[in-house]
This record gives sequence, structure tokens and C-alpha cells, in this order.
Amino acid sequence: MDKEHPPGLIGAWRARPGERVVPLAPQEIGPALGAEDGWVWLHVDLVDQRMQGWLAGHCPLPAAARAILDGHDESLVLGQEAGTLHGVVADMQMDMDRMSTTIGRMHFALTDRLLVTGRRHPLEAVDRVRRSFAEGFSPATACELFEGIVAAFCKNTNLRLNEATRLLDAVEDRIVTERLSDERRSLKEVRRLAVSLHRPVAGMVALFEEEDREDWALSEATHAVLHRLSLRLERLDREIVMVNDRARLLQEEMAAELADESNRSLRAMAVMSALLLPGTLVVGVFGMNTAGLPFSVGESGFGWAMALGVGATALFYWLLRRAGISLRF
Repeated sequence: MDKEHPPGLIGAWRARPGERVVPLAPQEIGPALGAEDGWVWLHVDLVDQRMQGWLAGHCPLPAAARAILDGHDESLVLGQEAGTLHGVVADMQMDMDRMSTTIGRMHFALTDRLLVTGRRHPLEAVDRVRRSFAEGFSPATACELFEGIVAAFCKNTNLRLNEATRLLDAVEDRIVTERLSDERRSLKEVRRLAVSLHRPVAGMVALFEEEDREDWALSEATHAVLHRLSLRLERLDREIVMVNDRARLLQEEMAAELADESNRSLRAMAVMSALLLPGTLVVGVFGMNTAGLPFSVGESGFGWAMALGVGATALFYWLLRRAGISLRF
């Protein structure tokens, strides 16, 4: 089976110094792993359990790295053993029909010349880097390749933040121009996106913090890559927090505007009800089936009753104005 297609292998690529990245056929993986120049990237499917046996036979990874590539733990983690960096980082799951907001996980093991990544669902950053090879992207080392994948995740996240920012701009324009509509659902979607992004990005910032890996047996280039990623993810996390804070403030402003509009409607109903009370009282009195009602004899009783109702309403209106009560809606 190894000669046909390794179990669980999604793709394999290799790059020599000064050359473009090229895909590897199954029979070329073994010689590429044994070569002393360039780097190799193996991307595997963690769902296929046979992949573990194939990796163990072809890639001499330490036990901790193999445990990470088992794919059973989805928690964000970063560690090293015997000079091999391994862990679990976040990435967007890929959706063919729309821009996905579902956060997935990428398991990886990284050495100076080898990067092994694994996933359970298709990932956007991995696909973006794979497609960029045809456009001339050629990292010099496996560490730079890993940096490119995490950077692609940051770019994809920025695209979603830009869409959220445009939505917030539109909502803010409607609020300040008093063309208010109920945008609470849109704002909730923005906040849900920001919260779902903040958790993994903040977790990755904590993973890549330099003080937690000062005693790790890694090359200076790897330390530099992790430092750059930490700074980039920290900036990204600040942008996410800013979008979330802006969405929350707009939610509060919209809630205040909607409450004010509701209060105006209730005030209008209260004023109308108050003005109709005197006339209603007059109608109620003349509607009683009792003897001795005024204007019950003759043909002008209805006119006098209407005039009395209108007069009572006008008097009540004048009294409200004299009391300083605003009758504006």
C-alpha cells in the first residue's frame, strides 16, 4: 500500500534550497525524508487510524509528538521533546459554500527539516498555503513553512474581522442618521464571531510567549519564528477585542434607542388615553339607563351631549398644559 498511497496521507511536498516547492509522489517520500537538504511537509488525515503506523515507520518522531498526532486531544498545546516542536493550534475549517466561522484544530510536529500536520476537517490556512506554492511561495525552512500556515490563519481571521467591521459601520450609520432598524441579530453574530475567535487566538498567544520556552532545546531560527508569531497573534487578538467592544457598545446604544422609541410610543398612547377620558366619562353618564337624565327629551340632546364631551376634553387639555405637563409625543 505504501507504494500506491500511504494511508491517511492528504499531501506531501518538498523544497530544496533555491528551488520551488514541488509535490511528492508516494514513492518519493522515503528518499526525500532521508535527504540532507531542503524540507518535507506531510499533511495527514487524523481520522484514518492506519496513518499512525505509517508515520511511525517513516518519520522518527519522539513519543510526545506521536501522541499529539494521534488527534485525541483538541486542546491548544505547545511542547518540545528532543528538539522536535509539537502541539495543537487553531485554524478555520474550510467550507466550500461560504466563509466559515467554525474554528478547527491543526496538530503538528516540527523539526528543522520536517513538518507533519494533521487535521480532522479541511482547514483554510493549510489550503491557502498549498495553493500559494503555485504562486511562488517557497519557504526556506520547515519553521518558515509553519510560520506561513499560522500567518495564513491570521489573514483569514482578518478577512472575517473586516467583514464584521463593515457590518458595524453600516449599523452605526443607521443609528446616527436615525434610520434605526432592529439590527440586534447582526450585532449578536458579530459578537459571537469575536468571542469564538478571541478564545483560540488568546490561547495561541499564551502558547508562543517567550518566557515559557526559554529552556527549550530549539534552534535560534525556531525561537525567532515563535516570537514573530506571538507578536502577530497578539496584534490580531487586540483587533478582535476592539471589534467585540465596538459591537457591545453599539448593542447598548441600539438598546437605548429602541427603548427610547418604545417609551415615545407608550407616551403617545398615554396622552391619547388621557385626552379621551373626559369624553368617555360624558358618554358613560349619558349611556346610563336611569330616569332623570338631562337632554333626554327633545331633539337637541345629542348635540348638547357632544358639545359637553368636547368641552370637557378641551378643559382637561388646558388643565394639563397649565400643570406644565408636556403633551409632545
